[in-house]
Amino acid sequence: MFSSHHGSHSNELALEYFDFAYPLIFHRHWPSIRLALLSLPKPIALINPHSLSNKNTQEKLLQQGAVDMLRFDNEKLREDYALIQENISKSDHEFGIKRLLEQKENRRLLGTSDLVNEQQEEIDDGDDDDEDDDVNTFNQPEPVKRLDEIYKQALEQQVQSVIKGNIVPIVDDDKERDYKKMPPSWNVYTFPRSNMSRFASAKIDELGLLDYYCMDGACVLPVIALDVQPYHTVLDLCSAPGGKALNIFHNCPFIQLTCNDSDHSRSKRLTEVFTRTIPKDTLAKSVRLVRGDGCLFGEREPASFDRVLVDVPCTSDRHALATAFNVFSRKRIQERVELPTYQRKLLESAIRACKPGGIVVYSTCTLAPVQNEGVVEQAIENLALRPSNKRYHGGHKGSDPINCEIVSTKSLEKHYAYFFDFHAKTHYGSLVLPHISNNFGPLYFCKIRRIN
Repeated sequence: MFSSHHGSHSNELALEYFDFAYPLIFHRHWPSIRLALLSLPKPIALINPHSLSNKNTQEKLLQQGAVDMLRFDNEKLREDYALIQENISKSDHEFGIKRLLEQKENRRLLGTSDLVNEQQEEIDDGDDDDEDDDVNTFNQPEPVKRLDEIYKQALEQQVQSVIKGNIVPIVDDDKERDYKKMPPSWNVYTFPRSNMSRFASAKIDELGLLDYYCMDGACVLPVIALDVQPYHTVLDLCSAPGGKALNIFHNCPFIQLTCNDSDHSRSKRLTEVFTRTIPKDTLAKSVRLVRGDGCLFGEREPASFDRVLVDVPCTSDRHALATAFNVFSRKRIQERVELPTYQRKLLESAIRACKPGGIVVYSTCTLAPVQNEGVVEQAIENLALRPSNKRYHGGHKGSDPINCEIVSTKSLEKHYAYFFDFHAKTHYGSLVLPHISNNFGPLYFCKIRRIN
């Protein structure tokens, strides 16, 4: 519960808020997630294929004990870790049943055993999904009276968000996809699990280009899900600072890539990243850097892109704990409360900008369901509504209905389970949970196909 005297810095407010909200979702796993969030993140090194020192850099990283994440083929380690995860899942189920039995006994001692009939039925059915049902509704206890008004507003917003979990069709088109086949231009290095080594600062070659670019390891997953092919037109709607856009371009350089961001300083950072990693002639020929309101992109360039990545602004949970001024500042409470609405508008715009049959990948770096699955569900439901003379749910007047389906990313989770800890209780998409042994994330991503 929140303390009666809140911390004065935004990072303290963020931790206080997480300690209240996230145990309701992640239960006994929250302490380990919390520890990882408060620890140094584990980076990856995205090799620059345009650097003259490309091959030498890869050889040095291999000598230091790093592995190519995209081509890791140690099946023994994969199998061992899969067994560990299976045992953890079994333990979670047993813990859930034990907790329900303890609640039943406590209520029996208090003379309220008639209130546990529903729980008894859940135990008899052996349904282990009930432990984390609140991941979908994000229900929270009533705020205590001593809480500041700003926290009451934030909690009310979370309470009102209900994820139905059954209104969007899900297809498993990627179950036969071979994730071992990666283009030679895309190489991502990291250190094995439980190895906390750090990469040295990137060096500049004779052309003035960086030999690699470091970022959070989970950044590669939305790009893998995007499944970009040669000659695709690709949009990165909220592109700055540019890590995912670089992954897209290194993954498939034979594309036309448009990178957009609405913020001037972030757009400047995006330009710097590209000019320090890609030759000027290649950049001019294949990459378009623009600055504009992402919410309006779908109107201005409708049905124009084969692939769209929309990595939306969010509460940025790890960043919020590391900076003294962030979205959890008392001065930015309204901005935080309105984040899911803004995220939904960005996703709707991304889907509108996507060609029929094309793919949109939505991603965030928060654990909050209201910003993840909640946004995906509301956006898809909103776009499917029939057009009317009035604006609906913040949509566009007179818009034709757009139908979408979600492409399951479970096969992707299975292939990369050695490197990432995925949350097992998501209805739509995948959620990477930070873990101290491989401290990536948090990152949520969901693969969406526009049908019409």
